[in-house]
Amino acid sequence: MKILNRIKLIGILCIVFGALGVINGITSLLIPKLLEVAKEEVPEVSLVLQRWGVILASISLLANTIYLMAGVFFIMKKSFSLNFMYIALVLSILCKIAPMIFLQEHISIPYFYNYDFNIFNLIGPFIDVVLVIGVYRLSGYYFKSSEELIELLGDKTPRKAFSPHLLKIFACVGLLSLSVPLSIFGLWIYVSGSHDTQLENITRFNSYFPDFLQGRYDTAYLSLGFCVLAIFLSISSLGLSGKLWKAANMITLIFSIILLMLNLFQMM
Repeated sequence: MKILNRIKLIGILCIVFGALGVINGITSLLIPKLLEVAKEEVPEVSLVLQRWGVILASISLLANTIYLMAGVFFIMKKSFSLNFMYIALVLSILCKIAPMIFLQEHISIPYFYNYDFNIFNLIGPFIDVVLVIGVYRLSGYYFKSSEELIELLGDKTPRKAFSPHLLKIFACVGLLSLSVPLSIFGLWIYVSGSHDTQLENITRFNSYFPDFLQGRYDTAYLSLGFCVLAIFLSISSLGLSGKLWKAANMITLIFSIILLMLNLFQMM
């Protein structure tokens, strides 16, 4: 059904954008501290501006976390998910627009967020407005079952659904696919936790893999491939009814998207 696919699409977009925002927020909070630890030159910023930066980055991180959760609940079609989605989208718009209106002339904080009122900073709020319109247009059909939608919209030839047994196989394979990028990421954390230099850490990390995976981005490409596979399989098996299967699919979907974003960020 087109309606059900649109609901899933909006939910997935919110999960993806929310995950990106969470990563960006965490990065904004950590970069100044990492530069201090690395004894890199940091631009002089007053204590007041530093506090403003931390506050605004923290608010943005919270808003994006809510944004991500709204996408998850929207796909799961919980009783509160429609209103929660409206709250998340409006909060996201306010967190992006308000600083540009009230703060752009007063503060400029290195390593945090750019508050200039320009076309690039308006892309995010514009996407949120489009999503609000999309959610509003779907709200009348959101809680209806497939049978009700067929009767209401006159769709007499719905796509044949996969069997529950096949969907469970998809869910299990998706979870196994997630374990590959998760293991690679965990290995990198373990290796980089040593007190060696960055070059030594990379050399040690690559030594755990065969020769054909020791290129600059080879492990990143491998992780990306398995993340995409896990996302596809988890989305395909979201129709499973059991709470355990639903939870497993949502966990696979969320962590796959987050790892996908982390690997893309690493390759930039």
